[in-house]
Amino acid sequence: QQRERQRRERAAAEEARAARKEALRQQLLARRAEEAAKARLAQEEAERKAAQAKAAAAYLAEQQRVRVEQAARSAAEPQPPPPAPARAAADSHAPLRDPFLDGSGAGPALVPIPAGRFQMGSPDHERRIAMAAGAQKNWLARETPQHWVGIERPFAMGRYPVTVGEWRAFVLATGWQPNGEIDWAAPGFPQSDEHPVVGVTWFDAQKYLQWLSAATGRRYRLPSEAEWEYACRAGTHTAFSFGDTISPELANYDGSFTYNGGPAGAYRRGTTAAGMFPPNPWGLYDMHGNVWEWVQDVVHENYEGAPNDGSAWEQGGDQARRILRGGSWLYNPRYLRSALRNGFSAVLSNDIVGLRVVRELD
Repeated sequence: QQRERQRRERAAAEEARAARKEALRQQLLARRAEEAAKARLAQEEAERKAAQAKAAAAYLAEQQRVRVEQAARSAAEPQPPPPAPARAAADSHAPLRDPFLDGSGAGPALVPIPAGRFQMGSPDHERRIAMAAGAQKNWLARETPQHWVGIERPFAMGRYPVTVGEWRAFVLATGWQPNGEIDWAAPGFPQSDEHPVVGVTWFDAQKYLQWLSAATGRRYRLPSEAEWEYACRAGTHTAFSFGDTISPELANYDGSFTYNGGPAGAYRRGTTAAGMFPPNPWGLYDMHGNVWEWVQDVVHENYEGAPNDGSAWEQGGDQARRILRGGSWLYNPRYLRSALRNGFSAVLSNDIVGLRVVRELD
């Protein structure tokens, strides 16, 4: 009996030791798994930051390439004066303006945009023409696949990009200070209160919209990318709202370059006053050229998985960058097409980037 008892005690002790050993092994495995997960997350974060840095560097390199290309081609003779203002051309599109609640002023002029459907993106033949004009395949891939989008509710969009004068009212009211290298009040070229503001990050744009909403009691925001292209096209199906070509008499861009048989012309080396050129069929000015315009959407490399209801696409993609639309005074005309998509770091500003507002309709 004593030997049997001792045998059972030894067996129990051995079982206890085995259990403790297994528990320690499981703890070690769990610790190693946790450390591996942390290492994997750290690696993914490092890769994400590296990809963001690479994308920002690629954008800046592209911008520098454009500047060098333009410097090589620009003529030394004085530039011709800009065409006369064309504001009267859209008098039939009566703008809306929301007064400030304190009576001190009013918000930007707005144009009502109807609900409807359109094909977003570019067709094959347009991309072939853009390729012949020097467009890169990876840029053109962003415009695919072409797809139908339904804008379910009408909205009001800024008749012009937000102007220097309108931004100045925000600065005086809030004390906003820029964080970037670009001085919105002195960007390096002449401007008046009627010129579009530049030197504004995506986050600065959000601050302006919050202030404007509070000042007017209305809900202002950036357009979604789909809303922007829908409003830019204004019912057209061509590369530009003016047709399949463009001239420096219709928009502010580097006119030393041409597109699809269009004429060459002035390179103005800076922004032009709002309303200088003809509006699109819905009464919106400077949707092509002058300044790139922030929209709400995160940068995605193409339209695979994009919403088809006109809402902003903010899930997935490159969360550090936001979409720019419309082209600018610095770029050549192939960048001004209605379908073209650009992207830029949301925390950076530039002398070619501004914004345009959207206001919800009751």
